[in-house]
Amino acid sequence: MIATLTPQLTITSTQTVTRHPLNFYESPSWFTTELLRHVPLSGVIGEPCVGMGAIASLLNVWPHTEHIWTNDIDPNKQAHFHYDATLAESWEKFAECDWICTNPPYAEFAAPIIKNAYQKARVGVAAFLLTSFLEPCDDRADFLQQYPPSLVLILPRFCFRKDKRGTRWATDNVTISCFVWDKRATGQQIIIRPKSAIAGFYKNPEQAISPEQAFEIVRAIAQGKYL
Repeated sequence: MIATLTPQLTITSTQTVTRHPLNFYESPSWFTTELLRHVPLSGVIGEPCVGMGAIASLLNVWPHTEHIWTNDIDPNKQAHFHYDATLAESWEKFAECDWICTNPPYAEFAAPIIKNAYQKARVGVAAFLLTSFLEPCDDRADFLQQYPPSLVLILPRFCFRKDKRGTRWATDNVTISCFVWDKRATGQQIIIRPKSAIAGFYKNPEQAISPEQAFEIVRAIAQGKYL
């Protein structure tokens, strides 16, 4: 049985939170803009772990998006659906889509969400995952062997949260990559993206560019200005 997502908080004696509820960490805007720079998503797009809409808001500006539907397990998040994306039966309730684009929770939740997304999407899946997702662990070895990603876009590290003391921004032990499963692809590719090459790059949430600046980058990519 696949476990459902439940809030996970670890509180120390000094009351610092080391893991966000429901493993929610907001994606920086450059995750999505860098993806669109390399993979021009189009058609109907589903976002099964929408959070505060960091990815969906940019996809709504992307001119090749026909429509986007959203889901989040947290009923307090604004979304079209509120189902557990780790469960196959939840996906039967989602609308049809060409692409799934998401930054799912990691740990044991990522693999079932990606497997479900792959079965749902007509064209493909784009997901922001720890680069170690490539490791053929028991929960995804067979899937990765049968459906290896067509593209792995390796990104510089981003500080999603502060350290246990809450004094400085900290990174994960492994960087994030954008994994793309394009069902039309006939080969595989790895692309390394240094921060100096990423439009609108910032290291942590305090340095974030404005939504308007991110929207302008999306429009510029659509016009071919960042080829």
